[in-house]
Amino acid sequence: MRTVVLIFLVVTCLAKAQKPETTFTIDAGEVVGENTEFWKAAGSDHLFYHVTRPSGQSLLDRMEATKSHKFLRTHHTFVQDKKKGVIRGQNVYSEDKNGNPVYDFSNVNKVFGEYVKRGLKPVVEYDYLPKQLENKTNKGSNGNDEGMKMKNMGPNNWKKWSELMKAATQNFIDVFGEEEVQTWYFEVWNEPDGWPMDQLDVFYKMYDVFVDAVTSVNDKFRVGGPACYHEYFLRPFLNHVVNGTNHVTGGKGTRIDFISYHIYGLSGKWLNSEPHIQPHVQRFSQSILWLKRLMNDFPELKGTEFHINEWGMSSNFFRTVEDHPDLVYRNNEESPLFLVKLVNSLYQIEDKYNFPISMLLYWGFCGEADANEVFTGKRELTIAGNIPKPVQTGFEMLAQLKEKRIQVSRQKKDSRFGVLATKSDNGEIVLIAYNYNETDRGVENKEKVILRFTGLEPNSTYHVEQTKLDQNNNNTYSAWEKAGSPGLLSKAEIAKIKGVASLDSRRKENFVTDNKGNAKVEIDMATHTMQLLDIKKSPSF
Repeated sequence: MRTVVLIFLVVTCLAKAQKPETTFTIDAGEVVGENTEFWKAAGSDHLFYHVTRPSGQSLLDRMEATKSHKFLRTHHTFVQDKKKGVIRGQNVYSEDKNGNPVYDFSNVNKVFGEYVKRGLKPVVEYDYLPKQLENKTNKGSNGNDEGMKMKNMGPNNWKKWSELMKAATQNFIDVFGEEEVQTWYFEVWNEPDGWPMDQLDVFYKMYDVFVDAVTSVNDKFRVGGPACYHEYFLRPFLNHVVNGTNHVTGGKGTRIDFISYHIYGLSGKWLNSEPHIQPHVQRFSQSILWLKRLMNDFPELKGTEFHINEWGMSSNFFRTVEDHPDLVYRNNEESPLFLVKLVNSLYQIEDKYNFPISMLLYWGFCGEADANEVFTGKRELTIAGNIPKPVQTGFEMLAQLKEKRIQVSRQKKDSRFGVLATKSDNGEIVLIAYNYNETDRGVENKEKVILRFTGLEPNSTYHVEQTKLDQNNNNTYSAWEKAGSPGLLSKAEIAKIKGVASLDSRRKENFVTDNKGNAKVEIDMATHTMQLLDIKKSPSF
């Protein structure tokens, strides 16, 4: 018996010693698609409030400088309510003593103006109902099963609501010009999943009236919805826009330029409860593939843009690590790794199943920075001192990728490793390689990854610059921990921690291709690591 055990141990050790290396082949000559940068989007429940404050201005400036984002989305365009002193709505609508509408779009114009001057684009939500248009005889439903509080009901006066949307749309043309507004998206509501089931036709009417209002002002403006998160809600909605009777025209169906849907890796209700649930990228992949199957039932919508215009590793932005320690992944390197792995997975679904995602919008902005909070674990991009969280650094690394995606094949099938490779028209190659398994927290796994390049210039020298994001590099959370996790940051500490996320290159080297344009590059990939490699052909003299 002892002999058998010893033999087993020897065999096991040999197996570990001979563990095959992970090899990726990157064909610089084979373009598989455009790098559409669909992930360059973010949003927040209180974006209207944050944008005009110093922390919001700082983040907008950073987005412009790093080109990390293009689209921004927020709720409460038409409401006037306040919550804990935070203005959520923009006070666009009131009525005079005779009940005539009075419009004031100055606040919303100011916010969208901050986007536009930086090259950013609004996803305009025409929600929720102003108090004067709420239907007092219909209680509707107050929120949904994810804790979002809003009144799901139709207006008490359809004509006034339609005129409000027309006036808002015309106002945007007057202020920003038709050409600019044609690059925006218009959406009717947010997460109507909590809509009373016996009043779904009221929501369909709201969508039909919304589409008519926006497109009657300019037929080229892009309209869509429903921004739901349940497939059981999406299917009947799509059936209405394809087969239903239009509440405005009386004809069949309603125009839809983009379909919007929300996916989170984990519901906030399930944090730190048994059985333990860990957010996985596969959760997103499965949902997208089910959505593709659903879309097959509506061939009339083939080619319609599909937006995931809210996502995150976990929902419920207000929960913190103090009460839910698992939310540390909102602070550390897991979030940018999850982001990159998700983007790579969605590109693979696009290539294999012909189902592209046109927008992937992260739900978070600068709430922690605005409240002067330090890594509380909320779903934000910046903290006190306008320090970027690692997830924002992840967006900035993705922004380094080039215009064309090139072919990547993998010899060893190990989902913890991935490579997303791109190139520019002048032949520069930029790729992100990662080692990330969602269940590897606290596990050390260092492995050599081989990158085999084909399709390069024969007998040529290439220069490589390597930038890491992991526990020790470009990671503001780790830098904060090493500083003793201070609850209040001095100016010196802010400057030092913020400087960590500068994306400085840590390693520079050259390699030479053979007479067929092939080359091999070896990189060390520890657990929870991603590396950006910028590869340029060295000039010949």
